[in-house]
Amino acid sequence: MKTKNKLANALVMLTILIFVASCGSDDNNTAAPVEENKPPETFNLIAVADNEKDVDVRPTFSWEPANDPDGDALTYDIYLTDQIALLDHRNLSPYALYKENLNTVTFKATERLELSKDYYWRVIAKDEKGSSSASAIHSFKTRDLRIPNDAIIANAQFSERRDFTSVVFNDKIWVIGGRNNNLENLNDVWHSENGENWTEATTNAQFSARRGHTSIVFDSKIWIIGGYDNNSQYLNDVWYSADGINWTEASASAQFSGRRNHTSVVFNDKMWVIGGDRGASRFNDVWQSEDGVAWNQVTASAQFSSRNNHTVVVFDDKLWVIGGHDGNNYKNDVWQSEDGVVWNQVATGSLFNERVGHTSVIFDDKIWVVGGVAPGGLFNDIWYTSSGNVWKQVKNNVSFSKRYYHTSIVFKEKIWLIAGYDGSFLNDVWALE
Repeated sequence: MKTKNKLANALVMLTILIFVASCGSDDNNTAAPVEENKPPETFNLIAVADNEKDVDVRPTFSWEPANDPDGDALTYDIYLTDQIALLDHRNLSPYALYKENLNTVTFKATERLELSKDYYWRVIAKDEKGSSSASAIHSFKTRDLRIPNDAIIANAQFSERRDFTSVVFNDKIWVIGGRNNNLENLNDVWHSENGENWTEATTNAQFSARRGHTSIVFDSKIWIIGGYDNNSQYLNDVWYSADGINWTEASASAQFSGRRNHTSVVFNDKMWVIGGDRGASRFNDVWQSEDGVAWNQVTASAQFSSRNNHTVVVFDDKLWVIGGHDGNNYKNDVWQSEDGVVWNQVATGSLFNERVGHTSVIFDDKIWVVGGVAPGGLFNDIWYTSSGNVWKQVKNNVSFSKRYYHTSIVFKEKIWLIAGYDGSFLNDVWALE
């Protein structure tokens, strides 16, 4: 009987131990509740303010610091675009990502934005666990071209002139030849690192004094092509220099006929000569060369009319011809070509006024036209286009005089306007940005 009681007691104790062990095991295996990560709280943009106008092209962006409920460290991404659809927070386009992983709540743009353009921006706050929140979207419009009240220099060290050329070479602006106020042609060469202080590289270069020539930079050299000399000769010689001081003749008589008031550009790794005149005769032929010695005629008669005092630029991987004079009419038509052979008219009519002696440059991803002359008088207006067929005029007050036969180049993120003729021969230098 005692044995049975002992056995019963043992079974009870065993049951109790198993129960206790089971309870202990359950307590040890129960996972602690995981607290859900909370995203950063909403925050506001400060600058650039929503709908702000006339914003600098290198704006400073700032926003409130976002608060993270979990105390997580935060970083910020700036999204910036001219297409608001790319700023959907649920599907932000990588094409709109402007700056990422910032540890501050302010950022000054280091890359220049385009002029007179609408932009949209927002900021994304991110914690280190992958959660994020987005600010509202703000819009702003950048400023127009800035035109100073005063020239960089009103009377540069080089003499007053027109019908000269300018290039950018070795991080300097160069002024070459032209016609002075004594109606003499020149072959001096000047350069400047800042547009204000000018140094004469040579008073009398190896090429003859001339005006109405062209200059380009190709193969790490400055090239001089054609023009009109003091002997009333229409030239088709070609010269080059690696330093602006010593000049070598590549061709005394190139395959194209002697001419002045033509244009030259570098396109598809070749030098190009387009149009020009030989007195009353005007051309619409197109020539190219890989070395300045051998010139090949691309076409004897392009689709645009024969002309002189036009401009040519390279934009959007195409050649563009703008304005000029065809012997009968002043022009404001615009033509483009992908190969120099086939030319298509982009625009005509309701553009800037017809003109000659203007300048054209590529700046801010746009084509710009500055100044010129027509029977109605001189111009100092400034026009630009991103497409070639829609042109807009800069509305800011223009402080430089109306002029033609000046030069324009792009240097250190500015359009530089140099000398020309406004009724008097000029040697002023302006910087537009």
